[in-house]
Amino acid sequence: MSDVNNVRSRENVIETASQGAGGPAWHLRKALLCLLLLPGCARLFGWDIHAPGLLSQNFYTQVAPSKIRVGLYITPRLRNYISTDKGTRFSDPQNYHIGEALTPLLVEGFQQAFEEFIYLEVEPTPEILRQYAIPYFVAVDLGKFHNYKTMKGQAVVYETEDGIFDTNMNLVSRFTAKGSSDAQKVFAKKGGPEVNLNAALENNVIVTIQYLQDFLNAHEGKTSV
Repeated sequence: MSDVNNVRSRENVIETASQGAGGPAWHLRKALLCLLLLPGCARLFGWDIHAPGLLSQNFYTQVAPSKIRVGLYITPRLRNYISTDKGTRFSDPQNYHIGEALTPLLVEGFQQAFEEFIYLEVEPTPEILRQYAIPYFVAVDLGKFHNYKTMKGQAVVYETEDGIFDTNMNLVSRFTAKGSSDAQKVFAKKGGPEVNLNAALENNVIVTIQYLQDFLNAHEGKTSV
């Protein structure tokens, strides 16, 4: 409702400005000044950044498939996470839609990295894990987002807080996965903030999978379902 009210307010300001005295340029300047003073005008000048949520060839050069059965659980607050970190106080408002891109990246990454993979859309329980014969699963939770912006370029970094659980829901390992994009001149190299964000999230997925594979290879056969 507030968005509708904001749009109506902008229309009224423009109409009022066009009826005042002065030439067309005067009308336009007055209307723009009023728009800048309106609450909610960040919507006019802000950025909504949606990464494509697709793996690049870089993933396949970094991750080797494993013949291991594993589960993946992504917490609801991560799936819905949007960061408003705009980098500097002089930057336009920015909304980074992290959860909507990281979720398909994790699912696709696990599908490619593990021969047997089960995506747990509901919170796991020992009964569910035994029913689907899942010896271990990783829970990926919300972490920190950093937007490093300079005059020459931008780098974004995203961290997730991850935990590995066994069939009985015992926490057997905890780690932080960190993924970053190229730091300098990323817009010229990669094509924009969307691809920049996707690179950071993809690198996060790579770190998550590599850690999990190393853990499972070290503990293979030690837990029976």
